[in-house]
Amino acid sequence: MQPRRGLARRIPMLTLVPLLAASLVLVGCGAEDEPDTASDTGSGPASSPTSAPPSTPAAPPTVGTYPEFGPEDYTFTLVVSCFCADAGVPMRVTVVDDEVTEAVYTRGGRGVTDGGPVPRGRWTSLDDVIAAANDTDAEKVEVDWPAGQDHPSSVSVDTSTRIADEEVGYAVSDVVVNG
Repeated sequence: MQPRRGLARRIPMLTLVPLLAASLVLVGCGAEDEPDTASDTGSGPASSPTSAPPSTPAAPPTVGTYPEFGPEDYTFTLVVSCFCADAGVPMRVTVVDDEVTEAVYTRGGRGVTDGGPVPRGRWTSLDDVIAAANDTDAEKVEVDWPAGQDHPSSVSVDTSTRIADEEVGYAVSDVVVNG
C-alpha cells in the first residue's frame, strides 16, 4: 500500500516548519551581551597598521596588523588543533629570551604522556601564534583577541578552503610573564 501523494509531500514540510522558526529566532540574537573582543575572519591583504603600542592592539586589528607579544620571558598553555598525532593535548610552553626553551604535555593521551616532552618541531611561541594570525596568504583566518589583552586567545588558519586537513588552530591560556 502506498501513501497518498499529497500527504507524503506535506509531512517533510511539517517537520521543517519548527526548524525554520527556530532559525529565524536565532537570527535575532546579537552580540549585545558579548564581551568586547577584536575578532577577525578576514583574508587577503590587511588594512594599514594602527598607531597602537606594540603590546596592545587597537580596536579592531585585522589580519596582518596584530602586534608581536612584548615580553621575552613567559610561560603559557597551548592547545593545537590540527591533523596531527597530539592534536588537542595541552602543552605548557616556556619561553626565555624570546625563544622556546621547553615544552611539556600537561595531560596524557593520544600517544603522549603527562609531563612528557613535546618534540622540538612542535614548539610554538606566542609570537608564532600571532604570526599565524597575520597570515595574509591564507584563505581564512579567524582570531579571537580580547580587548586590552596583549595576546590572542585563539587563532584558526585555513590556508586553502579547497584542501582538507591542512587547517590549524591554536588556543592560548594561562599566560604568565616571568621577570
